[in-house]
Amino acid sequence: MRSRWLIPLCVALAMAGALGALRAVGFRPLAALEARAFDARLTLRGKQAASDEVVVVSVDDASLAEIGRWPWTRPQVGDLLARINAGAPKVIGVDLVQSEPTAGSAGAQDDTALVDSVRAARRIVLGYYFDFRRAVQDDPESPYDGESAYALVQRSPGADDNAVRQGRVAVRNLPALSAAAAGLGYFNFMPESDGLYRRATLAIRFHDRVVLPLSLAMLQFAWPDRPTAIRFGPLGVESVRIGDIQLPVRPDGQMLINYRGPAHTFHYVSAADVLTGRTPPEVFRDKYVVLGISAIAVADIRATPVDGSLPGVEIHATLLDNILRREFIAQPTWSGPDLLVILALSLLLGAALPFTRGFASAALAAVVIVGYLALSQYLFTHAGLVLAAVSPALAGALTYTAISLHHFLTVDRENRRTRRTLEMYLSPALARYLSERPEMLRLGGEKSERSVLFSDLQGFTKMSEGLAPEQLVLLLNEYLGDMTDCVFGEDGMLDKYVGDGVMAVWGAPVAQADHALRACRSALAMVDKLAVINARNAARGWPTLRVRIGLNSGPMVFGNMGSAGHLSLTVMGDNVNLGARLEGINKYYGSTIIASEATVVACGDALVLRELDRVRVRGRAQAVRIYEVLGLRGSEARWAPVLEPFARGLAAFRNRDWDTARAAFEATLRAKPQDGPSEFYLRKCEKFAQTPPDATWEAVTSFEEAG
Repeated sequence: MRSRWLIPLCVALAMAGALGALRAVGFRPLAALEARAFDARLTLRGKQAASDEVVVVSVDDASLAEIGRWPWTRPQVGDLLARINAGAPKVIGVDLVQSEPTAGSAGAQDDTALVDSVRAARRIVLGYYFDFRRAVQDDPESPYDGESAYALVQRSPGADDNAVRQGRVAVRNLPALSAAAAGLGYFNFMPESDGLYRRATLAIRFHDRVVLPLSLAMLQFAWPDRPTAIRFGPLGVESVRIGDIQLPVRPDGQMLINYRGPAHTFHYVSAADVLTGRTPPEVFRDKYVVLGISAIAVADIRATPVDGSLPGVEIHATLLDNILRREFIAQPTWSGPDLLVILALSLLLGAALPFTRGFASAALAAVVIVGYLALSQYLFTHAGLVLAAVSPALAGALTYTAISLHHFLTVDRENRRTRRTLEMYLSPALARYLSERPEMLRLGGEKSERSVLFSDLQGFTKMSEGLAPEQLVLLLNEYLGDMTDCVFGEDGMLDKYVGDGVMAVWGAPVAQADHALRACRSALAMVDKLAVINARNAARGWPTLRVRIGLNSGPMVFGNMGSAGHLSLTVMGDNVNLGARLEGINKYYGSTIIASEATVVACGDALVLRELDRVRVRGRAQAVRIYEVLGLRGSEARWAPVLEPFARGLAAFRNRDWDTARAAFEATLRAKPQDGPSEFYLRKCEKFAQTPPDATWEAVTSFEEAG
């Protein structure tokens, strides 16, 4: 029974270990699927409202059609910046690079006009970029020239900043233009292996500084009281902060972008509308303005999870939005949480699937997997938490497949094994019946009318002292085997062996209308078999065995009383305890088989019986009428010489007629010498004749000490 849950749990652990290991080492195909799952989550979440504090001024296709092809003249760009600045925005970020001087005789004047506009605004942060494709040996490393850098760079013991990319060649604006700006921020974004832009690079090492992207450079200017800070640890970047705002970053300094939706989710203003005065300056008041190009012809277009053609300028706007609203997408920087989820999902299915079959198993697996995906989507949507989706779902699916395959390949073998196990407790017919209906062996108990038998060998401990160990083992094995055959012969269930004792049940696990009679016939068969055993033992010089048997019937709880992983079929209840007590009090009467009144009544007239007594046993306040089972119907003539005088003696005893009772019991002994019950009552008659009981006496024998 243990394999029913142990093997599936081992399978679940194996699946969890395999998927967890692949997740931990960053197995590329799995990582690519997880990235696609992240994209799907953004799509499922749908478009969200963008911050109204961010405005995108776009050099769009309409602007090119009206103003002219790009690049525009430096005075035109300066005029555009001046008009935006007239609205008093908090900061203007420029996602453009003016790196080459204007050609021609008027070129210097044009460049100066742009420089003057930037200097006059005093709130413009210019963009630049790092050219990572250009080798340093072919192009001397760019000197540091005032690029906006983190105000505070912290390093814990053993810190390593090599995880952050090193920039060497910076493509900047004209020197005079850079000097006039309020700040300088790079606008590099790093696509992932599939070409999609999912993350923003928040830090690049440049000379001895750690410089800022355009969005953070804009905020550093707009929030002078909130210094930017980056902290390095042994694995790379540990944290990035702007004042009290902490940004969720990976050790390489990258952060997942919380995209709000496809292109033009933010407030876009056409550059042509600004230049022609169609957009009033008040539109930009107290706004974070990003100027960039969205025209398709210029091709500053990025493929993102939410849009395959998202203008690069909108990514800067999205980063500003995320920080301003403090709404980030957080992904654990180590794989521990994902590994725990994979393990939990696999173990849950490993523990539950063994108890379901067919469609129910598939439905359970689907509910668990879909339930987890729904929960993870809820956490993503409402808490911005990214947990692995593909790895746990795949672990669950593989666990289900492996367990189902294991069941398919082993179900017949398990049925045979179950049948062999049940044959240790039941007759072959019952074992076969139950092996085909394992649901009948469910955990827990069911209360119903049943009969129980307890047997024990009288004085066996003392007798065993005269036998060698191997002889004792052989004797017990043969004896218990023969007694078990007597139980199975009446379709009983072997509950357990207790030393040399046998406990058996009828009416379980399959209901039997004649359970009491079957138990009595089995007890009589045990007595007959014991005669054969004793004859065999006598030939070996071994001692004679004597068995004592107790029988009782009534409501009993039957079932698997252990745990879900350990089959322990047994019966419990007060009526079971009474059966055990009746076996023990045989020694006082010198009898062999004692049955309770409940068992006798249930058997009808199928047995030859003699009433022994009314007894009060430990654990029961009410007296119980007990009988000795002598034989089956048809053997009355054999027992008539004993039954008639014993019955007369018992009646006289209960009427306090000690002399008449004594004479009747002596007559019984003449018919059956050494009759135990008659000797028991003769002793009591002698006692009461000398010391009569008081008026409250009742003919009930108390066995409070009897086991």
